[in-house]
Amino acid sequence: MRNHLLHCLTLFLLLLQAGYVNADSSEREAILAVMDKAFAAVRSLEPDDWRAIQLAEGTTLSFRQHPGGQPGELEMRISNNEEFIADLEPDGYENIERWTEEPTVLIRGPIAVVWGEYEFWIDGEFSHCGVDSADLVKTGGEWKLANFMWTVEKERCPTAPGH
Repeated sequence: MRNHLLHCLTLFLLLLQAGYVNADSSEREAILAVMDKAFAAVRSLEPDDWRAIQLAEGTTLSFRQHPGGQPGELEMRISNNEEFIADLEPDGYENIERWTEEPTVLIRGPIAVVWGEYEFWIDGEFSHCGVDSADLVKTGGEWKLANFMWTVEKERCPTAPGH
């Protein structure tokens, strides 16, 4: 009897865990859909595409090689999301950003973090790689980008042609 009870309890716990995994996987898919929209907004450079997925009160931050600095010296660019959007200007180039591997997604209640390596192409030419880190919040039943950070790296890009 005790062995049967132990098996039933184990089965119940496995089924309960599977329910949580399914709930988390649907949230994960919704979060990654927001990131796909962010990559589409990178391509379009349309302010409304960004406004649809961001909180105006959030921040956008990037790190790139300092233009006048020593190798490895990084320049930080930071703005609130609405300032970032206001500075967007179509540049006539086809910009493509995409994950180079499956990103990590962490979720707890109404907050989530996405972390993953990406590559960036301009008019079919490899430009750079880096890491995207995004904080998302669920508000009004939708996931929104609160804070979006990335690095711009020209060296040691694992997906660069000829690497």
